[in-house]
Amino acid sequence: MDLSFTAETLSSWLHRSGSLPSGTVNHVQIDLEFEATTSKLVFLNVEYSAEAPADLPQSLVVKIPVDSSAIGDRSSEVQFYRQVASSIGSPPLVRCLATAEDCILVLEDVRGTHDHPPWPLPPSRAQCKLAVDALVKVHVRWWEAPALGHTIGKPHTAESLTNMVQGIAAHLPAFIDAHGDALTIDARNIYERVFSSSLKPWLRLTDERALTIINGDAHTWNFLFPRSGDGPAFLIDWQLWHVDVGARDLAFLMALHWHPSRRRELELPLLRQYHEGLLAHGLNQYSFDELLLDYGRCAVRNLTIPILFWSRGMKPEGWWHRLECALAAYRDLRCDELL
Repeated sequence: MDLSFTAETLSSWLHRSGSLPSGTVNHVQIDLEFEATTSKLVFLNVEYSAEAPADLPQSLVVKIPVDSSAIGDRSSEVQFYRQVASSIGSPPLVRCLATAEDCILVLEDVRGTHDHPPWPLPPSRAQCKLAVDALVKVHVRWWEAPALGHTIGKPHTAESLTNMVQGIAAHLPAFIDAHGDALTIDARNIYERVFSSSLKPWLRLTDERALTIINGDAHTWNFLFPRSGDGPAFLIDWQLWHVDVGARDLAFLMALHWHPSRRRELELPLLRQYHEGLLAHGLNQYSFDELLLDYGRCAVRNLTIPILFWSRGMKPEGWWHRLECALAAYRDLRCDELL
């Protein structure tokens, strides 16, 4: 999708969204363009007329799909900012100034104050705590909300969940054949046990208890941490948001991406911090033992992600580390007992 970022175009988007009720954008300068797998990010420096609201940021980022095949994901993210984001607020969300064309986002650029660790460095302990705080703020707002699966998000059924997992499992024989003894016998046995089971970790989602809105892609590099060390973190990239248990984001963050020694050191303290955050918001009907159980179930579900990435043509450097981490978490958490 090719767009010209003129002052007139940006003014029109901001006017229609209500972010610019008066005044205009007088000047736009592109500071940086960055292309990821499915999105292009264009960072802008903006000047407004004197009539514009004083609190409008002068640094913006426009997020657009790279090609038409990515518009479905972007549409989902636009839907998130139109339907869900305002009730959560900023932070932990980056402020959205406008949406356009059902696939374009105009967001505040917070690079001046926030950043994330360079790949593949892990977050510091302090950053981990900020990440968990951000997840609490997102999850509590939609915790067991009546709208979930009705007007917000899609409902889960035993049939839809089973079909989804079976669709992934269909790739398992080719996945195993493609990698031979690079996959240990134990790893192959784990996968076969999981996919031949009754799929309880996934069917848990047919129970509405403790369901909420989650990010769905909450790895370290989708958090932006304050450069100064003071202040909250932001959580970005919402194209995979959906209705799920909050533990799904936690297991994605830790059990799928962190080296086992790091996860073992930080996992339990961060889970306790998360649960204490729920209690602080009055969510006292969900015990810590229930959180641990949901976390373990989500660690089982992590095993699908390397297969999905491989089936979509991603190179091993994009998923092999996740595979090793997911298998280690599965063993440490005794996930065989959850099948």
